[in-house]
Amino acid sequence: MNSSLLLILYVALSALSSANGAPARAASEVNFAECKALSLKLNEMARDLYNTVESPEFSSIIDDPPVSIRPIDSCDPQSLQSNRETCQSRIILALKNYTRIFNENGVFKNSACSKWRERANKVANVTGDLLCMLKETVEPVHAPLTAVDWYDSALCWDSVERLYSFSIISARVFSFLASTEAPGFEMKQC
Repeated sequence: MNSSLLLILYVALSALSSANGAPARAASEVNFAECKALSLKLNEMARDLYNTVESPEFSSIIDDPPVSIRPIDSCDPQSLQSNRETCQSRIILALKNYTRIFNENGVFKNSACSKWRERANKVANVTGDLLCMLKETVEPVHAPLTAVDWYDSALCWDSVERLYSFSIISARVFSFLASTEAPGFEMKQC
């Protein structure tokens, strides 16, 4: 075949493959629009828990370092455009942590937190769904989390407070990533 015939064949096949709209998403690609919807749902649930879980009557310092989004995780829009893996891996780590904390064997199974257990389990379901959307496995938690009784209410409050902060950032990240998939996206400098 000569080169002009190959070019015509290539153009024709390209036109046919894009005639049905946007290219099909590869099985390994993440659907950030769905992640955005789930992260917004997580944010609503976290806000609801934040507004209903009672803060402890005493002051307590939880000295375990939280799994949170840090500035070095590159979750700003400019960094997300060039390399989203660093931020995404940190979000995955945090989601696994919150799935463990809020699941049926997590912190909310304890007596001080048990009245919010059903809501906490729903949070764990959403964090698990987000992990699935990010192509991560959700590992079952067999060993229950334990804490000293007097520490339970402080741990519940601390977990909810951290989840709420995380949910705000993750919703922003997934909203941005979903917008970059939308047709006609253009990042403008302020």
